[in-house]
Amino acid sequence: MLFRQLWMFGLIFLIILSLIALWDVSYQTCGEQVPILLSRALTTDPYRGITLAFSLITFASSLYLNSILIFAGFFGFFSAFLVSMFQTDAHNALIVVSGIFVLYECYPNSNSRYAWRLHWWISFVFGVVCSGWILYSVYGCNPVDYDGQSPLPDSVRCARCSYWYITEYIFFWSMYGLVYWRIPPGLIWRDTVPIINIKPAGHSADKSASAEKSASAEKSALDPLYSNRALHF
Repeated sequence: MLFRQLWMFGLIFLIILSLIALWDVSYQTCGEQVPILLSRALTTDPYRGITLAFSLITFASSLYLNSILIFAGFFGFFSAFLVSMFQTDAHNALIVVSGIFVLYECYPNSNSRYAWRLHWWISFVFGVVCSGWILYSVYGCNPVDYDGQSPLPDSVRCARCSYWYITEYIFFWSMYGLVYWRIPPGLIWRDTVPIINIKPAGHSADKSASAEKSASAEKSALDPLYSNRALHF
């Protein structure tokens, strides 16, 4: 299967999973169906296990893109869902750093299609708005400690239940979709990524140099943003 097609199927699955989790967990959190933090929905059982499995697949698949930052970004997303967001701030830190990695590495160049550039700027704008709202929900709403038993205090409702969280949904889904543009159109998804390359003894230096030159040329043809940068391997 073409990698781009598989990535689009993954994006559709992610959106459907998110909507189901949000519909269920929002009622548990707010007592009604109202937008809540996406991470809260996806790290609540039984959706956490599905999210972890999905993140593992995207993390492994990112090897195809020959980018250390994209690989690190999806490893960060996978790690973030391993960490409970209800016990530590590590989840938020991993999400922020991973998002920056993906946005940086998916930034279009001057020769990129207009749709790609528009897509990136939409993601960036919603990311900025989302970040502003998250900061306000912590420092502006100033939620009190809540045991989950008494009626939901106004400050906690302000922080947990808001239509501003829709900006987070659009940002997260859009950022995931940005990787689509980084996938070479003809790349086929199969397990043939050479993680360790062992050369038999007796190969000459000329053959080694020739092989590296050929690999570089092939990578340049496949990767739309490949420019032999140090951050790529």
